[in-house]
Amino acid sequence: MLTDEAPQRIVLFDSPPALTSSISAELAKLMGQVVMVVLADSTPSGAVQDAASLLAGCPNVQLLLNSVQFSPNGRRFGSYHGYRG
Repeated sequence: MLTDEAPQRIVLFDSPPALTSSISAELAKLMGQVVMVVLADSTPSGAVQDAASLLAGCPNVQLLLNSVQFSPNGRRFGSYHGYRG
């Protein structure tokens, strides 16, 4: 394995979007952690759930919400399909 001689090493793999290719699901089976990037206010929640299901071969799937609109008054961090945080 790539980390056998240096377990503290972090190896990053960038794959195509999970819903467009089977490569992501196959890689997920070999990974210790997957970070799924989700575009705020754009990616439908059903697509997020479908992609997460495809990546379930990895025991640790995390979401990174990208392009969130920040409000300086601290009252909200954007919206997600009608929900306003």
